[in-house]
Amino acid sequence: MEEWQSEALKTFPELQSQINRAHGGIHSLWADIFSAMVAAYRAAPVHEDFIRRVYEYAAWCVRQPQTTDAETDLSSATAVGFLENLPLDQQVFGDLHRWLSVETFEGCKTLFRYHLSEEDYSKLHNDFIRKKKGVTHPSVL
Repeated sequence: MEEWQSEALKTFPELQSQINRAHGGIHSLWADIFSAMVAAYRAAPVHEDFIRRVYEYAAWCVRQPQTTDAETDLSSATAVGFLENLPLDQQVFGDLHRWLSVETFEGCKTLFRYHLSEEDYSKLHNDFIRKKKGVTHPSVL
């Protein structure tokens, strides 16, 4: 078992079947995690613990050593499979101020712009900065 799978199983025991069948590698797993995170936001009450674990897993992936293979480079897979998709859901994107540092948000500009116009990105950036000013706890990612 790959280290990313082992870490994912520890982090998301409720996604065991998706993790075990992630034959497309971590890229396919990120699709499942993102879908589950969107569902966690839609739940009543919101599943805060699951959302926190998603960002913690993303942070773990980003901290892993880079490789020259796109299939095994966890940082790149997390950027493309997770971070790039955050603007796809308004509720998820509107909550980024709780999880991402300003540096991470600004470092993701190219990734976020993949799905957004310059005008939409500018609006969301300003909203993120405004909301971030009210956050007192450290960012996860």
